Amino acid sequence: MSELKRALGLWQATMFGIGLILGAGIYVVIGRTAAYAGPLIWLSVVVAGLIALFTGLSYAELSGLYPKASSSYFYVKRAFDKQEMLAFLVGWMIFFEAASGAATAAVGFSRYFIEIFQLNIFNRNITLILASAIAILIFTYVNYLGIEESSKLNIAFTLVEVSGLIIVIILGALFGRVNPDYVSMPPKGWIGILQGAALIFFAYVGFELMATTSEETIDARRTMPKAIILALTVCGLLYLLVALSVVKLMDWRELAIAGAPLASAVESVLGSMGWYLLASIALFSTSNTILGFLVSSSRIAYGMSYDGMLNPKLSLVHPRRKTPHYSVILAGFVALFEVVVSGFYEDPIKVIDVVAKSSNLGCLIAFIFVNFSVLILRRRYPDAERPFKIPLAPLNIPVTSLIGVLLCALTIVLVFHETLVWAITLAILGLGLAIKTRR
Repeated sequence: MSELKRALGLWQATMFGIGLILGAGIYVVIGRTAAYAGPLIWLSVVVAGLIALFTGLSYAELSGLYPKASSSYFYVKRAFDKQEMLAFLVGWMIFFEAASGAATAAVGFSRYFIEIFQLNIFNRNITLILASAIAILIFTYVNYLGIEESSKLNIAFTLVEVSGLIIVIILGALFGRVNPDYVSMPPKGWIGILQGAALIFFAYVGFELMATTSEETIDARRTMPKAIILALTVCGLLYLLVALSVVKLMDWRELAIAGAPLASAVESVLGSMGWYLLASIALFSTSNTILGFLVSSSRIAYGMSYDGMLNPKLSLVHPRRKTPHYSVILAGFVALFEVVVSGFYEDPIKVIDVVAKSSNLGCLIAFIFVNFSVLILRRRYPDAERPFKIPLAPLNIPVTSLIGVLLCALTIVLVFHETLVWAITLAILGLGLAIKTRR
């Protein structure tokens, strides 16, 4: 039985998920999506939302069936019987995705922080790395303090970042063009829309980490599936409204080249004050992402250790804080290591970006196996109690899970063409094999 403290209700679990999903991705990636989808950004958002929802439904069913901190690892282990190595690699990729996400968010936080406060303590790169490292250390400490403390901070920060998106939506409704172009096909046609969807899909990533707090959630078998579906629904609606609003505020060609597209959209109405307002909100958004990803990665490490796959110390729980303190340290160390190592290169942002792409690739591969797990477990244990069951399942075959497999594979084909990204992904898998506990 878990020693972790159960403190999250439906509200806290849902807000944790919204905070994980929103992050800072939508503040940047919507501009890059415009380069592919043109004025049909909204359609790319809808397609990406469906990709996320199909896999999210798989996580919802599995989190109710097996409310475990190791989440993806445990699901694959149960489905792919006697394929312990496969389950470990899936769990390891999700762990690394979360730790890398914390590092990426820390660099994003530092870029906004330096820009807003015009900091130039040393040269720009050293200042960036130093600020990123301090941010990771601070939120690693918050993670250590306890899930209640982390949840309270998460809720406050999530409300702030949601307010940023609502500002964009309101400004678009009040000051946007009366007849925006919502229907013209982009230069690349349907391929551009699909490529845009594959890109903006990563603004939805984070829902898969919600289940890592299952062992700290009250009545997790019923609460967690509801929280996953609610979080994806809220974020999907916000993203759609934002996509419709930004096209009213700026021409899609301008969005495509904007470094901070949402801030630029608000700036077009409120002037420089608008840019600083959105940039300040982005500080809360990136901070929330750092914390959420550190919490999730530490819980995955805890769960895998509890199952004997990683060093047994990682499954120890602090007697007073009720947090897996050694796993908390490991998650913080991996994120910190990525940031510090990037500082040895001329362009640390590019290094972090490549590592983030590699972890995203690993994440999509893991999604394929998680979706398959639903299909296998439905056939193997048809009568098992499932507080949430995916609807639309003729012959007990969930159609959404099957589509989820195909869409994740399609996203990989459309987006990941860089040899370096594949090489780093394989290296990450090799590192996991090297530290896996021998049994």
